Amino acid sequence: MAKEITSSSNPLIKELVGLKNSKKKKELNRFLIEGEDLIELAYQNNMLDMIVTSIEISLYPSIEIIKVPEFIMEKLSNNKSTSKMIGVAHYDKKELTNDRRVVYLDGVQDPGNVGTIIRTALAFEYDAVILSGDSASKYNEKVIQSSKGAVFSMKVIDDITIEGLKDRGYQIIVTALKNAIDYKDILLKEQFVLVLGNEGQGVKETNLSLADTVVKIDMKNIDSLNVAIAGGILMNFYR
Repeated sequence: MAKEITSSSNPLIKELVGLKNSKKKKELNRFLIEGEDLIELAYQNNMLDMIVTSIEISLYPSIEIIKVPEFIMEKLSNNKSTSKMIGVAHYDKKELTNDRRVVYLDGVQDPGNVGTIIRTALAFEYDAVILSGDSASKYNEKVIQSSKGAVFSMKVIDDITIEGLKDRGYQIIVTALKNAIDYKDILLKEQFVLVLGNEGQGVKETNLSLADTVVKIDMKNIDSLNVAIAGGILMNFYR
């Protein structure tokens, strides 16, 4: 039976509204998700903790259901059209183990790009996506939305450096426009990391200096591609 809360001053509601703050999401390792498809994916991956809803639902018998009025749903929602169901989810602690193919995002700040890259990595059967500290957060609602729920299936890690990966024996493949070879002209090792850089500045010089190979995509009539597009081309080739 659903628990009913009618006041926005309720401590639980205040805590959930606080999850709209990026710092609080990371601190509590909890975040809000909107859309039945995303809620279902979070549930399938054992990452769904709670559902807040303004309607009667009979799904998810093992999940705590909180029934609230519309005005509380409006406070929780980030959408212009208020959702009828909002999930509360968490990330499991995931570590790099014997993962073979890894994508590293070095300062990729646009949430749409980060989510798209995570989604593409899952589609091309990569093992993990690592986010640098200055990349868009995996807790960002636009990252979650643009990944189409891939964040619930993909191993997304945010506490490993390129130097740490090199120490583990990974081949470091860095993308850059200068002093680079064609991406098709390299010999892949068993374990490798594909490093994609910031939308405007590219990969940091400190990380470029750690590269085993620097690659580029030859193109005509334009000097660069969107990082998510470039990442898709490279991930597909390095499968």
